[in-house]
Amino acid sequence: MQVDAADQLRRLLEGIPGLEVEVGLTTVGGRVESLARLIRKYEQLHAGDIQVLREGLAVGEPETTRRLAHSLKGAAGFLGLTSIQALASALEAALRPEGPANEIEGLLAAFEGENDRVCTAIRALPAPE
Repeated sequence: MQVDAADQLRRLLEGIPGLEVEVGLTTVGGRVESLARLIRKYEQLHAGDIQVLREGLAVGEPETTRRLAHSLKGAAGFLGLTSIQALASALEAALRPEGPANEIEGLLAAFEGENDRVCTAIRALPAPE
């Protein structure tokens, strides 16, 4: 990737809400295109996870739901999506047996809003060359 193209892609990544580009770049050895590819993959794999979280709770599977929140926390943290990481972490804690169950719905709503906002911004990235 040319330097100008890499700089342009980096600026576009910096426009994604809740993404700490430097954190993500550290994970991928500073390769901007690699980070963009993984960010796009996050959107493909996790844009609809709120439905999976809600369905897990609706059918009485809080442990499965907690594991998904844990996975989301890790994936988001790896990429530098710190806002999603923080919400997934709080949701994971609330889903523990000793967690504050009365906070779950509010955390789900916050996660849904933030994940939608982030995924919308990711979808606006140009297609890879």
